[in-house]
Amino acid sequence: MLKKLEKFSLPELEEKVLEFWKTNDIFGKSLAKNAKKKKFVFYEGPPSANARPGIHHVLGRIYKDAIPRFKAMQGFNVVGRRGGWDTHGLPIEVQTEKSLGFNNKQDIERYGVAEFNRKCKELVWLYKDEWEKLTERIGFWLDLKNPYVTYENSYIESVWSILKHIWDGKLLYRGHKVVPWCPRCGTGLSSHELAQGYKEVTDISVYIKFKIRNPRSESNLKFQIPKNEPVYILSWTTTPWTLPGNVALAVGKNIDYVAVKVSGEIFILAKSRLDEVIKEKYEIEKEFKGADLVGLEYEPLFNVQPLKSGASYKIYDADFVTTTDGTGVVHTAMMYGVDDYEFGKKIGLPEHHLVDEQGKFTKDVKEFEGMVVKSKDGAVEKETTDKIFEHLKSNNNFLRTEEYKHEYPFCWRCSTPLLYYARDSWFIAMSKLRPKLQKANKNINWVPENIRDGRFGEWLKEAKDWAISRERYWGTPLPIWHCEKCRHFRCIGSMEELEDGGKKKEKNRYIVVRHGGAENNLKNICDSDASKSVLNLTLEGRVQTEVLAKKLKKEKIDLVFSSDFLRTKETAEILKSALGLGKINLDARLREINVGDFNGQPDENYHNFCKDYAEKFVKRPPQGENLTDLRSRLFDFVNEKEKEFSGKTFLIVSHEYAIWMLASILEGWGDREAIEEKQRRGTDFIANAGMEDFVFRHLPRNENGETDLHRPYLDNIKIACDRCGGDMERIKEVLDVWFDSGAMPFAQVHYPFNKSAGQAMDYPADYISEGIDQTRGWFYTLLAIGVLMGKKAPYKNVICLGLVLDKSGQKMSKSKGNIVDPWEAMKKHGVDAIRWYFYTVNPPGEPKKFDEFEITKTSRQLFSLLYNSFLFFETYRAKNSKSNPPAGGLNPKSFSVLDRWILSRLHETIGLATENLDKFNIGDAGRTIEDFVGDLSRWYIRRSRRRFQKPESSIEGQNDHENASNILSYALLETSKLIAPFAPFFAEALYKSLNAALSVHLEDWPKAENKYIDKKLSSAMDETRKFASAVLAKRAEAGIKVRQPLAKLKIRNPKSEILSNRDLTEILKDEINVKDIVLDAGIKEDFELDTNITHELKEEGILRELTRAIQGFRQDAKLKPQDIIGLFLDGPEELKIIVSKYGETLKKDVKAESIELKRSSKFDAELETKVDEMPIWIGIKK
Repeated sequence: MLKKLEKFSLPELEEKVLEFWKTNDIFGKSLAKNAKKKKFVFYEGPPSANARPGIHHVLGRIYKDAIPRFKAMQGFNVVGRRGGWDTHGLPIEVQTEKSLGFNNKQDIERYGVAEFNRKCKELVWLYKDEWEKLTERIGFWLDLKNPYVTYENSYIESVWSILKHIWDGKLLYRGHKVVPWCPRCGTGLSSHELAQGYKEVTDISVYIKFKIRNPRSESNLKFQIPKNEPVYILSWTTTPWTLPGNVALAVGKNIDYVAVKVSGEIFILAKSRLDEVIKEKYEIEKEFKGADLVGLEYEPLFNVQPLKSGASYKIYDADFVTTTDGTGVVHTAMMYGVDDYEFGKKIGLPEHHLVDEQGKFTKDVKEFEGMVVKSKDGAVEKETTDKIFEHLKSNNNFLRTEEYKHEYPFCWRCSTPLLYYARDSWFIAMSKLRPKLQKANKNINWVPENIRDGRFGEWLKEAKDWAISRERYWGTPLPIWHCEKCRHFRCIGSMEELEDGGKKKEKNRYIVVRHGGAENNLKNICDSDASKSVLNLTLEGRVQTEVLAKKLKKEKIDLVFSSDFLRTKETAEILKSALGLGKINLDARLREINVGDFNGQPDENYHNFCKDYAEKFVKRPPQGENLTDLRSRLFDFVNEKEKEFSGKTFLIVSHEYAIWMLASILEGWGDREAIEEKQRRGTDFIANAGMEDFVFRHLPRNENGETDLHRPYLDNIKIACDRCGGDMERIKEVLDVWFDSGAMPFAQVHYPFNKSAGQAMDYPADYISEGIDQTRGWFYTLLAIGVLMGKKAPYKNVICLGLVLDKSGQKMSKSKGNIVDPWEAMKKHGVDAIRWYFYTVNPPGEPKKFDEFEITKTSRQLFSLLYNSFLFFETYRAKNSKSNPPAGGLNPKSFSVLDRWILSRLHETIGLATENLDKFNIGDAGRTIEDFVGDLSRWYIRRSRRRFQKPESSIEGQNDHENASNILSYALLETSKLIAPFAPFFAEALYKSLNAALSVHLEDWPKAENKYIDKKLSSAMDETRKFASAVLAKRAEAGIKVRQPLAKLKIRNPKSEILSNRDLTEILKDEINVKDIVLDAGIKEDFELDTNITHELKEEGILRELTRAIQGFRQDAKLKPQDIIGLFLDGPEELKIIVSKYGETLKKDVKAESIELKRSSKFDAELETKVDEMPIWIGIKK
């Protein structure tokens, strides 16, 4: 794949590799290779396909991909590489509302819940193709043909079973609590959803004056102020909209308070807040403890009748009062704060809402009815706030305002500011499970490590009860039914339990028969037009039907229904005659699927019209039906019979596809289950004259007859109360969408209903990875549900990823215009370059700047070096070189010091990379490999050039050339395996260019062999390279080019390994271009370079400059290394003398058969240049 490229383009190369993978099903082969080996379990967190994937999704998906690739190469059976789709919840609903122009839930109700949910279901897949293409393009190997889908009945049923388990454990309860409430979406949110929506905002806070009633009355003797000025107690709030709901004030009984006189009024506040709050001149009148204030009454700010009670408008002691900010006096609006609500319940304050679910004041707040309390639209909110302030000012309750910058929660999907709002909700008592959650977390390996006890651990310490109910529409319905008569609640855990709980009715039985073999079956042609159907049963078909009649002899059949096609009528007549049945009721709804324009054509034409069964459910042939249409008309038939009869046995004669859809209706299958059953049965769902026996499952159905566990269909199902026998109706809430995704280890295999899947449920995962925001999302809900189910932690290892920022470190957003299109980025750089950059730029948990310059640099440091290393090998390799070592292994003793060193470095790298990947330190492993590639290219190959390019000049000759070729080939081959989990495309291309085997991704992971690791040699080579760098720096400091030979280098250290190893001495001499290296313990520095350039050295330096110029010119002229040239040179006399003196050496070095020291017109290419500042003309002829 890398051979004979006109130019190296990583994106173009990746496209070729992608096609190679598809053609050869490499992913499938990799799965099959280890199918019987030890399992390594991976969980794919489900994305939503209602929005386009971004560059941050590339980051997440490549981290998910690397470890499974590595483990597969280690020989593990990596299970769980299965796609999944998160398909429920507010994100979809909000997007659907926008597409329909809706503003609130009332719009949805008017439109119709069924139609709205149908739109949601469509929108779920808006960008599915783009997600699948991106997943494929970035090399994330995932089974996308058989994904788990959270809206499917099987998935929902598994979720129900989990909820039933929690219910039985008495951890699922209904409570009246303050929850984060989105007035736009009309639903509460959970604590982990809340954590994802905080934004820094600047609000207007206000200091309020509450007028004390009778401050000098005998009932309050502890509080005596000897003046006649009015007395106010000061409070402060950042939510002015809650002031109409004020019912109490709270102080700290041990806090020091003061009464101060300001402009003829007395103000009470915490002493420590005095100078922060009072900006005018004041006099302290009295000091006292908060306990002295308890029991005082004050005048309400607003006249709200429902809030008036014996407990209202008093000052109380509370332990949540602080003096960090505000006045040390907390304004309490019971229905709009967690502390306020708990406090109010304790002291018996009135529970009454002044704000409705849409975030508007009710009629109880006169002059404010219908005004929005909190809004995305600042002008709307300001209008309300200003009116509240005006009211306060008019009653002398207003002190002043100030701007206040703080974190405020917003809806994580629609960006509406949330309200803390008291209401009934369903909760899971996670607070009871805090110790178990923390214990499970201790056994998880977190990368970065600090997440375990830091961000995630702290979250678990404060784990709150999970508010799981959402007053919405498109989601998993909570399977809880309520009896209005006896107030009993019941949780349903399966479709079978739902069916059994329904009102009892004797079930009808459906004996479904396919017509006997007919002429259309014999000819393999479509026959779906009853008006034109003249195809009879064949003789064999009649015999088949007669055999079937014998099987039905004992059946008591009440009614016979048949399709009106000739072949079904004939079948029904034979059965009627043989069994003595009554009238045959012909019904057009029982006809075969209408194939439209394919009628009369070969069957294969119709079947080839759709790529698979799934497409047959949605794609209609011209003038024909799809499977959904067929099922809809058959459901109409079944529904009619269910309403009309009970306890009857029907004999139905129909066709293959019609019977397939009848089975799906009667059994309650969804599309996927119907397809799986069809595939399981083979070519025909039912054979000619075959028989199936069904009863109709009483489950919620949509208009097409599909079992649909969503609203509104489930809402229509009533069950019998198991206490009083009355009717139970389902509560209307749906489930928090995060519960769906957290249930995926169980629900993706339909646990516990599918026995084979149940036995194979792979739990826990060995590895998962997502962004850092999922510490409040999927990471938490996975753990929560695992613990709720009584299991250990659901994952053993997790890589937690930082955000992707733009190159300046700014968060990406459309408004800033800094969004990165992943497709454009891949087209420009190639995904392997992006992958490698994301893996190695910094630790996984840190934010990653998407810097195109740095990505280009990364590509050069790895892929360009490897490609050029391969080109060098391919150009100069020995003819007999081999990539794979012999069966007995390599024999380092026969190799040069450079070969032994790079072999040692390779196996050191294999060991370190393996160790890091085993610890899930992907970045450290990548950087280790990158260092090795640098050593291979910049040291091994550079110091071995003469061995490859001029093997005849080597002392060892051809054997050394073959050894070097074998070692370089082996190093490149093993490197292709090492980079395979990181850069799967380039790894494949490099591997295929070196080896005849099918794919690097079917190879075993390299093993570090200690027999090849020579630590002493590695240390000595490190010393050599450090010396070389220091000497070359000294050359640069002296202004002497490297190509200029020098006489001598002195080394002071007598223990230097360079001096004791002749091979290393020769390498260093060649690298720094000196004639000799000697020991001199008397020099002051570690080394001393003789910079005196003799005439002879000068000539040699000029010759090297000239050689380099000619070699470069050969490359520019696109000559091959083996091409022999005729060389023409013209320049100063000094240059000609040098060429004459060293002509033979020059010929060998530049592969010239002749040198003429004159200009000529016989050249193929010419060049005017300078050598050591001397002008020179070069001409070459091939």
